[in-house]
Amino acid sequence: MRRIETIESVLIVLALASLWPLLVNFHHILYSLWLLVMLGAMAWVAVRRLKRIRAAADEAKRKRDEAERSGRPPWLQP
Repeated sequence: MRRIETIESVLIVLALASLWPLLVNFHHILYSLWLLVMLGAMAWVAVRRLKRIRAAADEAKRKRDEAERSGRPPWLQP
């Protein structure tokens, strides 16, 4: 799991670095194709991270519901 998160972080940095040619008004068909690939990679990263956020929220809700049923705070659960 940690390896995938590292790959995601590297992709984010790579995508940000890929934007610098736009500052000097560089245009080439291969560069445009590269930007489309980076857009796809950022969509992949966003979907994966949103899934992790949803899973964490579901886990927190489950723990809260469990604590409410038992009447004990979550930090006192065995």
